[in-house]
Formats: sequence, C-alpha cells, structure tokens
Amino acid sequence: MIRKAEEKDIKNIIELEKRYYDGYSMPEGLLLKWIENGNFFVAEEDSKITGSIYFEFLDEIKDLPWHHEPIAGTGKYVYISEVGTDTDEINPALFDEVLKAGKENGCEGIVWLTGVKSNHDKIERKFLESNGFEKYKDVENWECAPGHFVNDHSLWLKKI
Repeated sequence: MIRKAEEKDIKNIIELEKRYYDGYSMPEGLLLKWIENGNFFVAEEDSKITGSIYFEFLDEIKDLPWHHEPIAGTGKYVYISEVGTDTDEINPALFDEVLKAGKENGCEGIVWLTGVKSNHDKIERKFLESNGFEKYKDVENWECAPGHFVNDHSLWLKKI
C-alpha cells in the first residue's frame, strides 16, 4: 500500500534510511518538516514501511543538499530529495506518485541526483536507466551531509 507519510512514521523512516544510506539518516525534526510539506510517501506491507520517497517542486534544474529545509509550492520540475527501500529495487508505485504529481502540476520533468559508489546509488541508477531518465550533468561538491561534500554525483532528468 502506498500512502502519505505521517508523523507517527518518523522512527520507522529513520530506520529505513539508516539501512538504505549505510547508517545515515535525516534528523527527526527535518523529517517532520518534510512530512508536513505533503510530498512524502511511504510503501507499507504488513504494517512495515518498506520504501519511501520525498519530492519537491523547483523552478530550475539544480541540486539541493541532502539536509535542507523543505521547499513549498510549485515549479517546473519535480526534484527527488530522498528515496529509500528495503529491497534492491525502488518501489515503482512510489515513483508513480511522483509522476502523478508532476503531471498534475504541469511540470516539464523529474530531476534525480545520485552517485556511483554506494549500494543505494547503484539501486537508484538501475531504476533511472530503466525508467527513461537521462544523465543531465555531473555535480561537483555536492553536500551529502552538513559540511561533507562528494564529487561522484550527477543530476538525471526525465521529461514528462
């Protein structure tokens, strides 16, 4: 079942993030703000959260730091701020929510940032390549955690 995330889900989302992002997670207060922004969805099976996705709307194609305040409103692009899964695949039903929101808001495309080194990057790249995304540009000095920058990430774009 796919549904909007709720405040009661925060602890389970943090645990999912830690499994997916090699021990890292978003601070609880920031997750709550993301959930309150309204574009955070979870996949649930047998009362367990097995996947999640959070997206925002931007007026331009750009990267955002992983830890960032939510961006409210609409824009020309849907930006995937976070995704998580307990399997080796992104739940396509979660992505369907993103696609639906993008179409309903008249967006031109979906923007996704991912790297190449971590297991979660490989899961995401497999999803991107099999779902019509094209590499848009490489990103230098992406802030993956406050004060921590990496150089192995790229923005991907799917036109809708």
